[in-house]
Amino acid sequence: MTTINKGTLIKGVTAGVIGIAGATLLSVGATSDVQAATTGTVTYEPGATTVWDNSSTPSPVRYLVKDQKVNIQGQKQQAGETWYNIGNDQWVPGKYLNVTKDADTAQAQASQAQAKQQAATQTTTTTATAAAATTTNNSAVQTAINAAKSQIGVPYVWGGATPGVGLDCSGLTQYALAQAGVQVGHNTVAQESAGQKVAVNQLQAGDLVFWGSAGATYHVALYIGNNQYIAAPQPGQSVEVESISSYFMPSFGVRAL
Repeated sequence: MTTINKGTLIKGVTAGVIGIAGATLLSVGATSDVQAATTGTVTYEPGATTVWDNSSTPSPVRYLVKDQKVNIQGQKQQAGETWYNIGNDQWVPGKYLNVTKDADTAQAQASQAQAKQQAATQTTTTTATAAAATTTNNSAVQTAINAAKSQIGVPYVWGGATPGVGLDCSGLTQYALAQAGVQVGHNTVAQESAGQKVAVNQLQAGDLVFWGSAGATYHVALYIGNNQYIAAPQPGQSVEVESISSYFMPSFGVRAL
């Protein structure tokens, strides 16, 4: 950095040097950080540009000449003017500097901004997709439950698979899942592989409920929530809503929806 004799410069400087009264305002404003790779080039030509300290009664610290470059480390707004910190809490009025950012830094900042935008877009897309999937799943569950409820009162028929006429336990669940777009076989063991196996205490509405050990189940129903399920119980009975109880406790569930 060029060294200039202070006594010589003070005599001839006008626009590049502000008075102490104006400099007193320097210590008041709030400071914000600036990227270290930001540089300032002195633009004032007739004389030197004063660098001020940040004390309660600011005084000149040193002087800069035209085209001299400095690193900008912070800035503040004071009395309608921008001041730049060029290190060691030394300040220069912004009107005497041409402030630029290093090209690599600017590019890096642009890349970071683009990456953040892409991440935000991806998050929004993922959230929207998850929400859409949840909505679709909820719709399928409700469709299956409504289909099963529509058969309440239909008599139990061994091997029955005709809605509104006669259904057995697996015929009821086969019909209900089909309305939600899930195709399963017409027997309990085949329906065990319709989805993910879950414990009875983890049942959710729309799950299949099985009685008997896996691979040898003998009864199935559709869980509708609140500890209840819809089933075609046995000969002599009709499709009805029943509650899970210790008297006839199911063995496990399968999440097909």
